[in-house]
This record gives sequence, structure tokens and C-alpha cells, in this order.
Amino acid sequence: MINKVVIIPTGDEILNGTVADTNSPAIMSIILEKFPACEVKRVRPVIDDEENIIESIEIALEKNPELIILIGGTGGGHRYIATLAKDYTHCALIKILPEIVFKELYGSNGHLWSKLVCGRKNQTLVVNVPGPYAEATEAVRVLIKCIFDGIMDINYIINEIAAAVKKQYGV
Repeated sequence: MINKVVIIPTGDEILNGTVADTNSPAIMSIILEKFPACEVKRVRPVIDDEENIIESIEIALEKNPELIILIGGTGGGHRYIATLAKDYTHCALIKILPEIVFKELYGSNGHLWSKLVCGRKNQTLVVNVPGPYAEATEAVRVLIKCIFDGIMDINYIINEIAAAVKKQYGV
């Protein structure tokens, strides 16, 4: 059972409106389908900057939600090719969460597609999901199913999320 969720979209392209944030409404819908009384809050999108993402997570944690979902910034991006997107959500989560697990998904060319993180701080479960719509919604669908089924083991949850995201990549 969850009563309060915070969604944090990330990405310069989301903040400046170049790309419409279709993930947040879809994720809200998935959450409310299983937990109709849940308060789901989407905060202002955060730029692709590790310190800004950390600040946004810390502000969200002050509201004591049971769940925080970060959208986007899970890939290798700029670390692989300088012109690709800056991906910082996984780095930010690793820095601030005391309890954490992660799974890395790589393409056949060695590119880090996604570093999926699931962790906990106090009583709040915190996860990141990839930015592409299909991957984001499938990741959240299995996350919410786990919570609905009473599964709060972060190792189990990250394995389920990684499997769901990997299916979307078609590998």
C-alpha cells in the first residue's frame, strides 16, 4: 500500500519543453489504477545536473512519500559519446541513498543503455526509470505490481524492473 508518491522528471529537453513529458501522466495513471486513493505529485522537471537532481530528491524526501520515481537520465549518454544526453539520475541516487542496488543494461556495442537503481532512504523507496515512454511505463508497471503484491525487497524489485526494461529493448 502506498499513499504518497513523488514523480521527478529529469532532462533539459523536458524542462524547456522541447520534448513533452508524456511519461508522468502515464505513470500517474498506472499508480492510481492500483492505488486509487494515493496522492501522486509530479514536481517541476529537473535539468540534467547531478547536484540539481540530488536537491530535488532531498526536497521530495522531506515530504515523507513512500515512493519517489525519477524519470530519465539512466543511460551512459555523454560518457559514451560527448554529444549524447547527460545522464545523472543513477549517479545522484548512488550518492545519497544509504541502501541501494542497481542493474546495468548494455547494448551489443558496449553502450550503457540503462543503469537502473532501486534504493531506500528511511521508509522511502526510490527508483529511476529510463526516459523512453515504453521503457518507463513498463518499469513502473512492474514496480507498482511488486508494491501491490507486498514485495518491498529492493533486490527483487530491481530484477523485475530490469527484465521489463530489457524486453522493451528487444534483445
